[in-house]
Amino acid sequence: VRPYESYVYAYPHKTAYRPLEDRPSLRSLWAAEPKDALSLYLHIPFCEVRCGFCNLFTRIGAPEELTTRYLDALERQAGAVREALGDEGPVRFAAAAFGGGTPTFLTAGELERLCDIAEQRMGADLRSVPLSVETSPST
Repeated sequence: VRPYESYVYAYPHKTAYRPLEDRPSLRSLWAAEPKDALSLYLHIPFCEVRCGFCNLFTRIGAPEELTTRYLDALERQAGAVREALGDEGPVRFAAAAFGGGTPTFLTAGELERLCDIAEQRMGADLRSVPLSVETSPST
């Protein structure tokens, strides 16, 4: 048994991001890809402290309106990605992860909304797939 066989941990360093010269549509990028065992990752960039090892897109703290606006944007992006996956063949998530940042920095209501985005917008069944959530002891 290899317990880490399907664990997804492949964050590109933030300096690896760059504009694409020819912006392909998400739908064309996903057109030929299998969609029956996808991994879902939702990023929450808010933290209470900055960890010395972290090179991800994060920020310390967040006023309430910022978390609301961020979840609004995440919901729009989730809808665009789900639409890009198309209707041809089954779309199934085999695993889900909420990372960051510290997703548990969110309030209980905001965490519930995050789960709703994963389930209702993306179509993930969080009760039937492995779910990992990055946390902090104080959140």
